[in-house]
Amino acid sequence: MLPLSLATIDEAFLRQLCESECPESQTLDFKRELPETIERDKSEPDKKKIELCKDVVAFANADGGHFVYGIQEKAGVANDIVPITTTESADAAERRIRHVLDARIEPKIHGLTFHKVEVAGGYVLILRVPASYDGPHGIRISKNKNNNNQWWRFVMRNGTMISEMSYDQIRGAFDRTATLAEQARRFIATRRELIAKGETPVPLKAGPQLVVHLVPIAGLAGRMSVDLKPIYDKGYTEFIGVDWGGGSRSFNIDGLVVHTGLGGDDGEFGYNHIFRIGVLEGVQLGGVIEENFHRNKKANVWSYQMSVFFYYSIIKFIKSVRLWGFSGPALLGVSIVNVKDYELEIGNSFRPSRHPKKSDRQHLVPSDVWIEDIETVDDDGLIDNVIRPLLDTLWQAFGVERCLDFDEATGKFKPRQ
Repeated sequence: MLPLSLATIDEAFLRQLCESECPESQTLDFKRELPETIERDKSEPDKKKIELCKDVVAFANADGGHFVYGIQEKAGVANDIVPITTTESADAAERRIRHVLDARIEPKIHGLTFHKVEVAGGYVLILRVPASYDGPHGIRISKNKNNNNQWWRFVMRNGTMISEMSYDQIRGAFDRTATLAEQARRFIATRRELIAKGETPVPLKAGPQLVVHLVPIAGLAGRMSVDLKPIYDKGYTEFIGVDWGGGSRSFNIDGLVVHTGLGGDDGEFGYNHIFRIGVLEGVQLGGVIEENFHRNKKANVWSYQMSVFFYYSIIKFIKSVRLWGFSGPALLGVSIVNVKDYELEIGNSFRPSRHPKKSDRQHLVPSDVWIEDIETVDDDGLIDNVIRPLLDTLWQAFGVERCLDFDEATGKFKPRQ
């Protein structure tokens, strides 16, 4: 088994694999050479490309796994490092392999990761294939160069062998993604309901609550989990809110809760909940009922704090699950609960102003967002396609055209001062 972080693999680790005669398995395959994709036999022009695709698809349709190119296998175990010494660089090999996979496999496999290990005399290349939830993945096979006579092959890894998928297995793979996506939606909805009722891991101050959830599908499927001990020891500080002024942490049956640690009898300002299965939940007070000099009461949602909370929480959650080794799809949900009859406070702390339109419902819940691959989505993509539309929707619930904390010209996050 290879470590979650490919960056930790070096020549010494690879030599230890060989010396200990590490066996091939359901999730590990040693290859002496890089895969060939150019045929010498013109009668079967696509044979090597199909073999490469078959190897990768078999992992993706099962439990995922690693190919280690540059280690010789003998009797099913790692035998020796055979450095790749061709003139082809690791980057060029990666581009070549990706090109073949993208052209032949549907749907496309997200989250493929390559890692080059420098060794004496050359390099070893590792390809990580995640267990996929977009499948089943098929290999497109053409009978002639005009691609007008095609069929599909569906295969999966079975131990160290590759087998054709049965009809029931193919049907089950189609159902798996839909089922997991629905489970993720139910998970978010259930947690949101508990938060609205005040059933939270730490008591919270009364008022509308800003809520964000990120549910990696790999964790929900039981294939990934989070090691909470290093987070408890040190990493928890990354989950202290930007405006908390400090924080503490505690375990519970679901995982680890990072909270302000400053709650009195009226509760705490917020928390971040790290579930063992990789789900992340963030909750923070989003407003308050204030009384002016004339003793008139106004129920306000703090627009600036809302924008900052959702923006930085989503960025932080995505980066965290990547760091823990998660890849593949995830479901993102944001909401404001217990917000009926609250107005949006738009000004700053010196000159507050309010938008007169009140929330017309108890909970404001935009549609959850399906992220295809948490490993490859970049910050710009998150902002343009996820965060900004979600915040625009929440502002529009109060009758405001858009979130004012994004620059209208550039689209970049630019909180009001």
